[in-house]
Amino acid sequence: MYSDILMNGTKRFVVSMSHPEEQGRFAETGVLFELEDLKEVSEQTKDQIKYVCNHRVTGRVKLHRIINPQDWESRETYLTVEGTIYDDTGKDEEENDGKSNIVVSAAETKLSAGESALKQSFASLVEIQHELEEDVRFTRASVDALAVADGPGENGLWQTIRLWQAYADQRLVARQNELQKNFQDKLQEFLTKEKGLEQDQLPSTVGFQDLSPELQNEVKALQKRMGIELQPLILESTLTMQKILEAKAHEDRCDLLRYFIDAERKRLSARKTLREIFSSYETSVTSDDIPAEEQIYDKLPRPPDTSKDDTSLFDDPDAFQ
Repeated sequence: MYSDILMNGTKRFVVSMSHPEEQGRFAETGVLFELEDLKEVSEQTKDQIKYVCNHRVTGRVKLHRIINPQDWESRETYLTVEGTIYDDTGKDEEENDGKSNIVVSAAETKLSAGESALKQSFASLVEIQHELEEDVRFTRASVDALAVADGPGENGLWQTIRLWQAYADQRLVARQNELQKNFQDKLQEFLTKEKGLEQDQLPSTVGFQDLSPELQNEVKALQKRMGIELQPLILESTLTMQKILEAKAHEDRCDLLRYFIDAERKRLSARKTLREIFSSYETSVTSDDIPAEEQIYDKLPRPPDTSKDDTSLFDDPDAFQ
């Protein structure tokens, strides 16, 4: 494909999401990639990698049909499609004169009902994130800086959509690290106590066969648990972006993003309620009220202390930098 791009100078192609369960089925709405820079590195990588490329997304594409579906199985070439391009780059607006741009800028200061509701929902989410001291959270400054306007500019909603995607990715990484932390502690203990290694001698990687049978079972259990817990988060993040891409109008995208933000706020509200219930229970019931033989609290596992590892998403005053 890149050879053809270099030959004909088109520089644009469509990227569409594939179905998570059905092979050969693609989303009807994709994004338009435009090639910005291409370097041939086949000689440096001994033909393992041919090109290193930079792209930017310039719009959305409604796919009508695949012209060569037989090549999906043969893999002889890339798929070609017929579609309609929806340009979200703002190029049309850039062609207006300065006077028109001033009028548009003044009009953008008035929020629509959907934009106003979106900002309110985001503010509520940020507030509860800070109440719960979430490891991954938005800064309070991001509430005022939230971009909700129509169009692709710095104040455009697509900037906030990109921010939300980054938040979903950070949540996924945080959960993955949380699941791995207990195993990493056990692995470090195994290497230092059973293998006799010092802290500065710990290897960066350890082969599966070099682990004890107990740790091998831990690895298998961890992989299974990560598949169960992380896969829904990955699917949720991917489908969220796809639904937003398929929205036909700016107000529809505002409503969809507000729906996803409200869903996250409700999830955190439920966690807050549970925390308050258990906190109230621990306050009302002391160890003096329970016979010694029935006291099991000290035997329960405690979550790791992550208070020093809090990650505030985009910790600059401007949450989009």
